[in-house]
Amino acid sequence: MSNPVEEMDDDRLKALLSQEISSSLTHDKTELAERRARNLEYLQGVMADTPAAPGRSSVVSMDVADTIGWMLPGIIRVFTASDVMVSYEPETPQYEAFSKQASEYANFLFMRDNPGYRTLWDGTHDSLALGNGIIKHWWDKKEEVEYSEHTGLSEDQIAVMLQDKNQQIEIVGHKEGAPQAIQVPGPDGQPVEQTIPTHDIKVKRVLRNGRLKVECIEPEDFLLDRQATTIENARFCAHRQDVTKSDLIEMGFDKEMVDNLPVDRFSSMQQEKISRNEESQTFFNNVGDTSMALVELFECYVKADVDGDGVAETVRAYYAGDSSTGELLDWEVWEDDVPFSDIPCEPVPHRWDARSVADDTSDIQRVKTVITRQFLDNTYWANNPMTAAEEGSVTNPETLRSPKFGSTVWYKKGTLPPTPLPVPYIGDKALLALQHFDQVREMRTGVSRSTMALDPEALTNQTATAANNTKDAAYSQIELIARNMAELGWKRVFKQILKLIVKHQDRPRTIRLRDTWVEMDPRSWNANMDATINIGLGTGSRDRDMAMLNQILNVQIAMTDRLAQGGFSQQALEMVPKINMTATKLAESAGIKNPDQFYLDIKPEMLQQMQQEAANRPDPEMQKEEIKAKTQLGLAQQQAQLDQQADERKAQIEAVQMQADIEAQNQKTNAEMVQAQQKFEFDKEMALLEFQLQRELKMAELELKRELAQQQMAQQAEQHRQQMEAGVFKTMQSQEAHAQKMEAASNAGSA
Repeated sequence: MSNPVEEMDDDRLKALLSQEISSSLTHDKTELAERRARNLEYLQGVMADTPAAPGRSSVVSMDVADTIGWMLPGIIRVFTASDVMVSYEPETPQYEAFSKQASEYANFLFMRDNPGYRTLWDGTHDSLALGNGIIKHWWDKKEEVEYSEHTGLSEDQIAVMLQDKNQQIEIVGHKEGAPQAIQVPGPDGQPVEQTIPTHDIKVKRVLRNGRLKVECIEPEDFLLDRQATTIENARFCAHRQDVTKSDLIEMGFDKEMVDNLPVDRFSSMQQEKISRNEESQTFFNNVGDTSMALVELFECYVKADVDGDGVAETVRAYYAGDSSTGELLDWEVWEDDVPFSDIPCEPVPHRWDARSVADDTSDIQRVKTVITRQFLDNTYWANNPMTAAEEGSVTNPETLRSPKFGSTVWYKKGTLPPTPLPVPYIGDKALLALQHFDQVREMRTGVSRSTMALDPEALTNQTATAANNTKDAAYSQIELIARNMAELGWKRVFKQILKLIVKHQDRPRTIRLRDTWVEMDPRSWNANMDATINIGLGTGSRDRDMAMLNQILNVQIAMTDRLAQGGFSQQALEMVPKINMTATKLAESAGIKNPDQFYLDIKPEMLQQMQQEAANRPDPEMQKEEIKAKTQLGLAQQQAQLDQQADERKAQIEAVQMQADIEAQNQKTNAEMVQAQQKFEFDKEMALLEFQLQRELKMAELELKRELAQQQMAQQAEQHRQQMEAGVFKTMQSQEAHAQKMEAASNAGSA
């Protein structure tokens, strides 16, 4: 047999809470706090991990803040486009009548009784920046009272005051007032003066015995055990807050125990608080009045077996002071759900902490900050380059160090003049890198110049269809984030709101809705009705939403007319509430608040009466003619709208075609000009080549003639020489013959 489990006592529960708080704080500091602090710093443009070099640019790219700032309006409009943020759906038919009341009352309590818009804004902002926005919802049992003093009241007036059933009135102070003389009828019918006593009283009015409260708490003040993946199934969760000792005593805790609690001197030293506000690094909790000294209080919800049956129950406990040396103030078994819900941005499977937009863009901000600083430093350097000069060559070197307009640099004769050192300019490459990371951010988040629809340069040379497709692609990512927040966060918030008011509101309450006073008594409602967050419209363009609703409205009207023409008047009347709903949604998409004021609220009993009257009408043919006329009018209006839309579309197409023709003609003209310029350059080059070729041919011809002339002259000289040699030879032969003749004659004479 197993040993029976002992019941939980204060000491064991205190030790358990100390262990859980310490473990959760360690988990928060090691895994979550650093990331949250970095995201908050990046959101504010503080980048301690990317310090600027001394004397260089210290600009910071604000991608995290810009992206979140662009997403916030669309997401907020998702939840505020309609006055009804939530709609409850009954589980059984008998609760059908209460579902609409519950929806209106829950929206009233969230938006009017509580700072609903601020809670919605803070929760959405925390979700986008930190991953999870934490919403706390609980029933505050504290009485809300009002004190007033009244003088000179008679006993009858006091009795009438105490008979007011709408308020709990109690006389908490009383003293005799000055006697008052009044006129009363005498025995003879004449007025007689009579003195009556009066009373001066102080009255306490109980405005309400408790109220629903909803607020967004700081994520760093919410603790969760490290194994938890959802809040509702967590083993331990807690809300850490700094409260004064006076607040603790007012909450009902023992004064002696509160006075002995240690003062929290390090609450503002949390990493996230410092990131939110640098001034919080200096914290002083030493005040003259000890009742206003701050104490660290943990409102804990832990699962523990307190009755020894082996099954863990949920325990709410208040633990004050340090996790190791604190005190257990009070505890009780908790029957409700834990009063916390989280609004996730990008849920991570099997983890509680979600990713945020800051997580997706912080690395881009870091890289763009570095590139932007380099780009600016390079631009500064290119505009103000350094100067090289020989040592001692410049007589006024301060002019080089601090140049002024119109100043003169004097350098010694015979030395080289100062010259600026060349600096390569990389600005164009840096801008390309920045554009690349803008595209990376666009792919991750959908945020770009074109989707903002505010930059005309981003829409240049884009068709309307391409621009709409780009917007829809971006809006789809925002719609996904909005749906995550709605289905995984706000849905639980409003389900808990319904449970709290059904369980704790013990009397009817009269509220003002659409200029009408309505009594709300949630005690008979079903607390388990399913909640649906209205996110159908809001993320896209208002024009697109209204166009779609107009199409739906036209189809509904056409169906109603067809049913009426066919004699199905009952079914045609059943379409009236649906048409009314579409018209209401159309007004909501146009941004009109309280659209119900513009249309008739057709209740089921009114619709039933209309159906009975339609069934009892004596002349159905006249009704058919009227319906036919209305149908024709509706069709004519619809056709007119279609014709107008067709004309507008045709005009847009013609304008686009005209623009395309102009661009094509410009391109053709430019191409012809380029072709003519190229032909002119080609002809010019060919003419130059032909001239050079003719010149070379002419020179070659002249050279050939010169060579031929030289050859002819050489031949003639050779012929002349040969002729001369031949003449000389003949002369010598004739002389020799003559000599021989003379010698012969001489010889003959001597003989």
